[in-house]
Amino acid sequence: LLRTLSTSDDVEDRETEKGRLEEAYEKCDRDLDELIVQHYTELTTAIRTYQSITERITNSRNKIKQVKENLLSCKMLLHCKRDELRKLWIEGIEHKHVLNLLDEIENIKQVPQKLEQCMASKRYLNATDMLVSAVDSLEGPLLQVEGLSDLRLELHSKKMNMHSVLIDELHRHLYIRSTSRLGQRSKEKGRMSSLVKDASPVPLMDVTNLSTPRKFLDTSQFSTPGSSS
Repeated sequence: LLRTLSTSDDVEDRETEKGRLEEAYEKCDRDLDELIVQHYTELTTAIRTYQSITERITNSRNKIKQVKENLLSCKMLLHCKRDELRKLWIEGIEHKHVLNLLDEIENIKQVPQKLEQCMASKRYLNATDMLVSAVDSLEGPLLQVEGLSDLRLELHSKKMNMHSVLIDELHRHLYIRSTSRLGQRSKEKGRMSSLVKDASPVPLMDVTNLSTPRKFLDTSQFSTPGSSS
């Protein structure tokens, strides 16, 4: 703009050039405003996308900086003695084992209630598996836990009671039910045989003294016309 105005020697030419430039500038502003109105949604989306990308780049830079600091910290920690690392590793294993024991204890505490439910619904197989597993745990890894002594005695008592219940159920299925079924079948057979014996025989008809109908004895109906009898 300054170069264009400075090259003009006449003041009138300068004013004319200035007016033309101002008009072109205003036209550019109007066109820009119209384009902004027409593409407002796209422009807003582009600005928001640019802002989101800028924030992500900033966060990535911060994370990279944090990773570098962590790597330097790890590098310093690796210079520690090997015995200290071994000690920390052993402590981690011990803590994990303790957590597993606590979970197992919580599960075993729920065994009596679940056992009663299984026995009430006569799911003897599930109850037996649950009880045997719990007793094995109490007499194995959890044997030294003094707080489980009462639970151990309770499960042993339930084990003896379950043994008696299973024996009674087997006795009832093998002897009582089988015997009752055999007795019922024998009664049904005896009832059927008595019904057969009580049934009266069908009387036989004597046909020797019955007279023969005439139409079966008269042979004239079978003779041809014109023949003598």
